Amino acid sequence: MTLIVRDLTVEIENKTIVTATSFEVRAGDKVGLVGRNGAGKTTLFRVLGGATEAISGTVTRSPATGYLSQDPRSDHTPPDTGCLLHVLSGRGLDEAMDRIEKMTVALEADPSSENIEQFSAAHEHFESLGGYSAESEARKIADGLGLKPDRLDLHIGALSGGERRRLELTRILFAGSELLLLDEPTNHLDADARDWLLNYMRAYRGALIVISHDLGLLDDAITRVIHLDREAEDAAGTIVEYRGSYTKYLVAREIEEERVGKLVDRQEKEITRLSQRANSMRGQTAKRAKVAKNLDARAARIEAEKI
Repeated sequence: MTLIVRDLTVEIENKTIVTATSFEVRAGDKVGLVGRNGAGKTTLFRVLGGATEAISGTVTRSPATGYLSQDPRSDHTPPDTGCLLHVLSGRGLDEAMDRIEKMTVALEADPSSENIEQFSAAHEHFESLGGYSAESEARKIADGLGLKPDRLDLHIGALSGGERRRLELTRILFAGSELLLLDEPTNHLDADARDWLLNYMRAYRGALIVISHDLGLLDDAITRVIHLDREAEDAAGTIVEYRGSYTKYLVAREIEEERVGKLVDRQEKEITRLSQRANSMRGQTAKRAKVAKNLDARAARIEAEKI
């Protein structure tokens, strides 16, 4: 289990984004969520990430999920939080260090076998999360994403909007999540940081879903496309899946649209032919009137089944 969506209905401002849609994303899947601007991709993403509730249906996701929203300030992290500590908290190292400090004080006050055992357990847990090498790892990721080393020594409130987003992306990648949900991850990244992120995404072994206008990213790092096909704001969308890169998706979609267009054209011609033939028989004999009625019924069936 990484992400399982069942019978999901999503709305925003009384407008339906999708109705009773289902799909799964497993480890190793690298998915691009695409669709026209205004289709509701970010709204659907917020539901997948747990930031917004769906109208109905279920979203079952891995407990180890990293979600990058378009506005990282929405997590309400206090502005006086240290940047490095915020990154380390992505893996629970802040709590692990706090536990060690408390057990150190307890051990100094009472060096009992119980306190020694609890201190050892706290230290082992800290080491299992990366221990004393974790800070170096966090700084390496931040540097790769173009966040200058000294910025991690500041409080979150001192960062610009672009730096704040890079910090949040650093935290998510450092956490080592099994599922990544990234909404426009290359925003605020320069060319070098973008290349670093693309390499990370290529090597990533978990499940990844990304929204991006960066066509290079969608071609280089994506192996599957989920298309939110929603043509108008007052219409519910549907989920259409394609295997392959974004370019392969565009080719497949063009072929499908051409096929559908030809089918619709044939259906329209057949409806016209049947209607014309029926009209030519109206007002004649009872037998011909019955034939005309049957032709009308056939035309109506084709109209009802029309794509």
